[in-house]
Amino acid sequence: MARGLSRDLAREKNAKKGSNDKNAKGNKESLTPAQRAERDAKAMAEKKALKEAQKAKDLATGKLTPEQVKEEEMRKAKMREKQKLSQFASNNPLLAKNLVKK
Repeated sequence: MARGLSRDLAREKNAKKGSNDKNAKGNKESLTPAQRAERDAKAMAEKKALKEAQKAKDLATGKLTPEQVKEEEMRKAKMREKQKLSQFASNNPLLAKNLVKK
């Protein structure tokens, strides 16, 4: 293969790679940080509403029992508490060490 041809092929390949970033969020829409945060918050709220609707549907159809829902919520609460403690420990190692000793 001629050297010039391989360069041309590489350029074409790289040009194709760059054109597939249509779904990348970033600042390509020229949004301010506040607008981007609002957009993301709206998307998260929609996602949460869909999950709540699915949970209600599962409860109504009998796929889930109220006990299962309660157990899942407790498990998630424990996980969040563990994450908070872990984050606190990484930010304040000496304080976390003293808390664990007591």
